Amino acid sequence: MSELLIDVRGLRHTYMPGTPFASIALDGVDFRLESGETVGVVGSTGAGKSTLLQHLNGLYRPQEGEVHVLGRDLRDPGQDLREVRRSVGLVFQRPEQQIFSQYVGDDVAYGPRLLGLAGEALRERVRWAMDLVGLGFLDYKDRLTWTLSGGEQRKAALAGVLALQPRVLILDEPTAGLDPQARLGLLDDLRRLRAEGLALVVASHNMEDIALLADRLYVLQGGRVALEGPARQVLSQGERLRALGLDAPPVVNLLQALRDLGVSVGGDSLTLDEAEEALAAWLDGRRSP
Repeated sequence: MSELLIDVRGLRHTYMPGTPFASIALDGVDFRLESGETVGVVGSTGAGKSTLLQHLNGLYRPQEGEVHVLGRDLRDPGQDLREVRRSVGLVFQRPEQQIFSQYVGDDVAYGPRLLGLAGEALRERVRWAMDLVGLGFLDYKDRLTWTLSGGEQRKAALAGVLALQPRVLILDEPTAGLDPQARLGLLDDLRRLRAEGLALVVASHNMEDIALLADRLYVLQGGRVALEGPARQVLSQGERLRALGLDAPPVVNLLQALRDLGVSVGGDSLTLDEAEEALAAWLDGRRSP
């Protein structure tokens, strides 16, 4: 049975309120995350994605509206936000810029060490987190952080958050700036984490990434939820997404272009594998007597 982990209702946030420079970032946003699911958050620049994410682990307290995280009401000024942030890990956009230790193992160990882990328990926690993201402990623990590739730095930063063993992992543009090989490697890591039951929230401009990861999807525009629902249902609405300044995944656009040409390929494919199956089914139908 699923458990409601994060519940946001009517969230409003204004930057520099009460000044001539006041800017509304969130305007009555509702959001839910249940255990075991991956929720995508998409929207054009300035839609409010990063502001929403930073409310989900208590970096911002709600100015208006409600944010409940693992049963904790973040409106309560007496709420211990440190515990919230241990349970809800936030990986910022370009997290490798926040790596500050000389050696990879030390950087991954930083958070668990603050929690009081030491000795063999700390070593095993670091090993577990590094192995989880594909950075073999023995191969990488003594590597200088500045010698890592961009993809390896992103994995090291992710391992540092996972070492806290959060119940929820939030990622802001996780594949931004990565080369194609590093991007695919990181997506594989995230799919593996999802398969192991970790709840994920992923904000991204890359609709193909979202198609590969998300179960449900929130589309933000001007600080409001413009569209919400199962990812397959939302991402298949190419015209609606374009009206919101976004685009459907390439596979969706390709199949729609084929339909416009009279190819009656069915289904609501989001990935290349699904598109291949749909096209094969169409071809088989044409060959049938």
